Amino acid sequence: MTESSIRRSLWKELLAGALLSAFVIGLAVAAAPPPALGAWFGRATLAGHRHGDWGDNPERARKHAEFVTEFVLDEVDASAEQTEQVTAIVFGFMQEMQGLRAEHRARREALLAALAQPEISRAELETLRSDELATLDGVSQKLVDAVVNAAAVLTPEQRTRLIELAEELHDRHGH
Repeated sequence: MTESSIRRSLWKELLAGALLSAFVIGLAVAAAPPPALGAWFGRATLAGHRHGDWGDNPERARKHAEFVTEFVLDEVDASAEQTEQVTAIVFGFMQEMQGLRAEHRARREALLAALAQPEISRAELETLRSDELATLDGVSQKLVDAVVNAAAVLTPEQRTRLIELAEELHDRHGH
């Protein structure tokens, strides 16, 4: 193998990993009740869309995540065993995210209460901000674990097909 072909192969693997990350992030955001990553902005999300706000219906979120996971994995010709393993990873991630809704609501209420005071406490707002960021950092660490675990289940060829699928879906939606 030449240095150039090794470099191209490495870039393909990195791109496949990035797209698999986007896939798992998409599942997590689509399944998280409500958009757990919307943190300081209440229920607003980018461009006014509210993908995945399943409210207090974790079963509906679970069914949606299962549908999306099976659809994508079918597109990359994953075996039943691979689909089962990746679905378990996605559901495990979702389970870990369960308590975030209440945690976020509590911080949001505390933020609103702090802003309603006659004197604004910079220290209180800083504590709320750093607590929210710590939660998001923990989420991102768990997400990386889920992505690595899901990527390990798929073959390099399947990850390449996943990249192609992501590009097709991206182009279809005009992004």
